[in-house]
Amino acid sequence: MAAGAGALSLWADWRRPDSVLAHDTLPFYASADLRPRWDRVSSVLRVNDFEFTDHRNAAVDERVLDDGPTVVNLFFAGCVSVCPVSMDLLRTLQAGLGAQAPRFMSLTVSPLTDDARALADYRGKFGLPQEWLLLTGHPQAVEAWARHSLYSDITKLGADGLPPHTERAFLIDRRHRVRGLYDARSPHEMVRLRYDIARLKQEEAPAADQSISRSSPSAATAVVRR
Repeated sequence: MAAGAGALSLWADWRRPDSVLAHDTLPFYASADLRPRWDRVSSVLRVNDFEFTDHRNAAVDERVLDDGPTVVNLFFAGCVSVCPVSMDLLRTLQAGLGAQAPRFMSLTVSPLTDDARALADYRGKFGLPQEWLLLTGHPQAVEAWARHSLYSDITKLGADGLPPHTERAFLIDRRHRVRGLYDARSPHEMVRLRYDIARLKQEEAPAADQSISRSSPSAATAVVRR
């Protein structure tokens, strides 16, 4: 009975409408509706684990998120419209933050054409720093992570027959939770992202020396899957 009451309480918490004006912390984005949330369920749901390859042909997994805020975006090297605009704005933001810049991580939505060499060429073309991770991987793994962790369907081709032009950027915290969504084509949104990075760094500072729990509470997961 107690377990059932607890699950019901979590479900009611999850379903309750909430306002950004009622909170002074960044929200959590933990469902495909991309609604900002502050409930108990959303606060424990994390992006899925992954195994990708970077532009140096080195293996990269989810532990790369452990060190602090990470800005993630989706792109493909052959894009000549949305992606270059987004990448240039993100690069400008990263350079402007200097030593305070978080990690930046870009995942290709066209892994069959964007191998490690193509990503290395792309990094050089856009002048991205070496610490900026450009990632590729097995197509099914890339699709699954984009769909289930970033709530982005990358299987639908655009009107031009090319992969989707994904304009979103995501801010992920050191506990692997999505804390911000941004239109990476917009300079105004980059200002908001810069502000949110500072807020998240401040939020995470007291926990910098604490170990990160990788377990997912079963009750919370059950609530979302209902």
